[in-house]
Amino acid sequence: MPDSAPPSGTTLRPSLASLAAAPTTTTVRRLWKAISPEDRALGVSASLNDDENGWVKNTTRAAVAAALKFRPQTVGTWPKAKLVSEAVRLPIDDAQLLSAYLVDLHLGHRRPMMGAFLDTLGIKNEDGRIDSETTEVPEQDAERIAAAADALVKTYPVEEVVTYFLTLLLQDAAIWAGVTPWLERRAL
Repeated sequence: MPDSAPPSGTTLRPSLASLAAAPTTTTVRRLWKAISPEDRALGVSASLNDDENGWVKNTTRAAVAAALKFRPQTVGTWPKAKLVSEAVRLPIDDAQLLSAYLVDLHLGHRRPMMGAFLDTLGIKNEDGRIDSETTEVPEQDAERIAAAADALVKTYPVEEVVTYFLTLLLQDAAIWAGVTPWLERRAL
């Protein structure tokens, strides 16, 4: 066996490996802290871009203002890039807001990966998005998920796949419980 390091994108950062080792104990806050600052920036940006009613923007501004002890009106004057940069850097504790960032990270930047996974499982989707009004997703089988996941990591970085699976568990642990054995094996 060669002593060289694994190819880029095939290993997990320790913080994600720890969550993958015990996926059922993962929380939104722990996952948010475990992903890279670059992924956090992608998630915040995607959420702000997809913010139809302004809830994400207003809640992000309020969270950043509170963390910095600034007035929300001051933060409201900042350009989007500064708001994103501060939201990534600061300890935001609003689980609903962090959940929006995690979901939008995937919907905004990883739809091809999501679509490939869902297609392999035979789940109707539109470029990775499941229409919950027309599609009922049954509980997923661990063996089918493992095969789909193994195929996915041949094309996409393992950290992206693990982050996606942990996000799925946070969204609906009953339906996606089948990702747990794959995550636990991946963390070894």
